[in-house]
Amino acid sequence: MARPRTPLLDRQRIVQTALRLVDEAGDLTMPALAGALKVSPSALYHHVTGRAEIVALMRAELVRVIGERSLWDRPWDDALRGWARAYREAFAAHPGIIRLLATAPLAEPFMHEVYERAVVTLEAAGFAREEVMGVITALESFILGSALDLVAPAVMVDAVDRAATPRLADALAAVPAGRHRADQAFEVGLAALIAGYRVLLTGDRGPGAVAGHPISDQA
Repeated sequence: MARPRTPLLDRQRIVQTALRLVDEAGDLTMPALAGALKVSPSALYHHVTGRAEIVALMRAELVRVIGERSLWDRPWDDALRGWARAYREAFAAHPGIIRLLATAPLAEPFMHEVYERAVVTLEAAGFAREEVMGVITALESFILGSALDLVAPAVMVDAVDRAATPRLADALAAVPAGRHRADQAFEVGLAALIAGYRVLLTGDRGPGAVAGHPISDQA
């Protein structure tokens, strides 16, 4: 029997199929991936060590399109805006992967390098070391929610009774149509986050604030 001219399986094909499966099912198993590729599960292990490596490869595929190293050469606020926008678009293309990646530890050296550049930029801008990871994590949490909002139904608040909630009805009527709704919400939220981060830099956190905690929980 003649061999196929192109390999039946390679790492790129595995990653692309895994992304499709996660988009459809929100999870990934080796048997399901093997079935989608029409190979035996053992065949996958000739190319990858297991599920953890596939998750890492999917993360690498997304990070590849998030931006160049030069992104972090910009002023900190411009860098965060650029990162947030690219990050959101990348995850919006594969919304099913958000839960999977958000709960998988960042063990890959290439991800450590991404965060290293972010930390260097933020510390150089004057953010306190103990607050830098909080700045990054808060931004990422917002980005992931915004990515899901991009693929949410066009109308998330429906069947509003204008007589009972007239102000809500008017506010909803003022929302832009289509993708513009999600884009507007994202840009409003991003501007608010950046403004809040500037407060961290100036130290003007308001009454009762303590270092590392903008709003104190003490009486």
